[in-house]
Amino acid sequence: MIISLKELNKFMSDIKLDVNIEKVINSIGYEVESITKFSDVEGVKIGKVLDVSKNENSKNLWIVKLQTKDGETTIQTTATNATVGCYTVFFPVGAKKGDIVFAAKTMAGIESRGMMAGFNELGYDASKLPFNPDDLIMTKEKGINLETDPVSYFGLDDYIIDVTTPANRSDINSYYVLGQEIAAYYGTKFHWISDKELKVDFKSKLNVNRGLAKELSFIESKINKSHTPLQDILFLARHGVEAKNNYVIDLTNLNLILTGAPTHAYDRDLIDNEITCIDYSGNVTLLGNKDVEVKNVLAIKDNEKVISLGCVMGCESSAVTQQSRNIAFEIGNFDSKLVRHGAKEIKLDSASSIQGGRGVNRETLIIGMKYLAHRLKKDNNLISNFINLPKSKKGTPVIQNRKKLALYANCDVKDLKKFKDVEQKLETIGFGIQKNRIVAPAYRSDISNFEDIIEEYFRFYGYDNFKPIAPKLDPFKVGKSNLNKNSLQAMGYQEIRTFTLTDKEQAKFNPFGYEKTIELETFVSKEREAIRNSIIPSMLEAAEYNLKRRIDDINFFENGMINNNEYVYGIVTNEKSFNELKRDVFNILRTKNIQFMPFSNNQFIHPNVSAKIMLNNEMIGWIGKVHPNFNKIDVFVAEFKDIHSDQIKEFEDYDHNPLKSIDLTFNLQLNENIDNTITRIKSVAKIFKIKQIDKFIKDSIKAVTLRVFSTNEEIDKINKEFNK
Repeated sequence: MIISLKELNKFMSDIKLDVNIEKVINSIGYEVESITKFSDVEGVKIGKVLDVSKNENSKNLWIVKLQTKDGETTIQTTATNATVGCYTVFFPVGAKKGDIVFAAKTMAGIESRGMMAGFNELGYDASKLPFNPDDLIMTKEKGINLETDPVSYFGLDDYIIDVTTPANRSDINSYYVLGQEIAAYYGTKFHWISDKELKVDFKSKLNVNRGLAKELSFIESKINKSHTPLQDILFLARHGVEAKNNYVIDLTNLNLILTGAPTHAYDRDLIDNEITCIDYSGNVTLLGNKDVEVKNVLAIKDNEKVISLGCVMGCESSAVTQQSRNIAFEIGNFDSKLVRHGAKEIKLDSASSIQGGRGVNRETLIIGMKYLAHRLKKDNNLISNFINLPKSKKGTPVIQNRKKLALYANCDVKDLKKFKDVEQKLETIGFGIQKNRIVAPAYRSDISNFEDIIEEYFRFYGYDNFKPIAPKLDPFKVGKSNLNKNSLQAMGYQEIRTFTLTDKEQAKFNPFGYEKTIELETFVSKEREAIRNSIIPSMLEAAEYNLKRRIDDINFFENGMINNNEYVYGIVTNEKSFNELKRDVFNILRTKNIQFMPFSNNQFIHPNVSAKIMLNNEMIGWIGKVHPNFNKIDVFVAEFKDIHSDQIKEFEDYDHNPLKSIDLTFNLQLNENIDNTITRIKSVAKIFKIKQIDKFIKDSIKAVTLRVFSTNEEIDKINKEFNK
């Protein structure tokens, strides 16, 4: 978006804007790409042409005598359009353009005191002006005289600001909205057209049906002029818009820049009274007699023909010329996606289609129509009533949430009073701030939730006003990592991944004795209708799959979920013995208090080679084989829960004394397990190691001898307990 600093200042004339406006625009959430001085000329003056004569000593030079406020002067030029009685701009002796300083120079025997100027010498892009680039400035515009400062009159002291605006804010691409926000930031009044209803000069006969448009509005006017005022031409040129010097066409471009409303004009004498918006496919002749074939585009149509493509381009059949006096102006609110499609169909983007492609809401249409009527009336043209002008609606209401505002602002709710000035600014640009809700301006279709409101608070509070808080930098801590997977890989196992879901038959394999199998209400297939109660059946399927493909070495592990979100480790091996697997499980669990008890009360578990893994009298897993009736594959398996091992001290005093040992013999019944005795010993003292060194059976008694290793202090505790 291109903004003229001088034009912007006209809407807030109570203050003087300068290049510091860049900081303000950035502060309210937009991005200034550049701000550049429009012209590099200094010292130019206004002169009135008194006489024009040929220099007889030259084929191309003309002698122009000028009246200036300082007296008469003579300048020679090769331009041929110098006209007696017109005002012009010239560089007198001592004037500058960039690094060039103008001086008197004798040419073909006659002294020339400076240089006369065309618009391109003043800094204007000649391609944007409806004048011959080789011509001098010659004007009889009202309001210009010898006392006029050409630097100010022609906008040479202007600054051009290139602003990048958010993609979801089409409304901000206008002086009306951007000017209001800047005025609110400065706390000054924004001067816009009067809200007073204009007198209608005649009644329109147009009958408009919006059809596929969201809104479609017209106003007619009887135009009394054909050419565009010079100031409007220069305004358009400074904004990079090609001025046509056709009052009607240039007025539509002015309206787009000032209000953000894409505006189209039709020669009223070339269109019928019945107007609508349709989906059109076929051939159209666009402005400039360009024939194109289009498909499914939004088209504005009268009874007989297409008169324009909605928000994209007008058609030659209704084109406005310098001779057109009866004009119909149209502003529509169309589906932005269809506008973009229309531009794509004709392979041409215009400022109108780009704006329409971003979305033009109802309120922007109303603002554009009212400004158009005001400007037509101001220029002494006759206007009709509005046709199909929608009524303004209230903006989106959003529930107040002061706690959330305080959270985002990193302050307490009681400190939100710092936003009091911000709320006044928001009310200035149309926000309705009530106790329980905030109503956005009608033209702000981008606001839908309280986070959007918070953004408005912060924009007008100023992001620079938030004090930066340094992040809390704690010393780097090394977290304890779970080494189970690395340990299992080091033991020679390979990790696999299997399905958590299984069929109901496999779910019957339930070594942990879960009371309920979790079944899915909806499932892809019968093979995936329940959550497994054990990880082993899934792993056995993987083992069988590999064995059938002659991959004979099975050493698998998996960490996965069973039943209600419980995680277990599973191991399947045909290379390790029961005792080797038992040792691996012990090393993974890394706790001294586990016990291995016979596992003979489950129909799916092999009773002769299986054991429960117990911790604190609770089963945390099992080890052994599955029953051949369930699966005949010859592998050892283990399944255990992922428990937290005992807290291990990272550092403790080193005991230099050697370990002590004591041999204890216990008389047990033949069917009595030694595990209970070992548990008693561990409850009395901290044990480093216990191993069975002898067993003797006599009659119905078996004598089991254990050798216990520990420190001297712990051995004394055992002596006191067992050798009384």
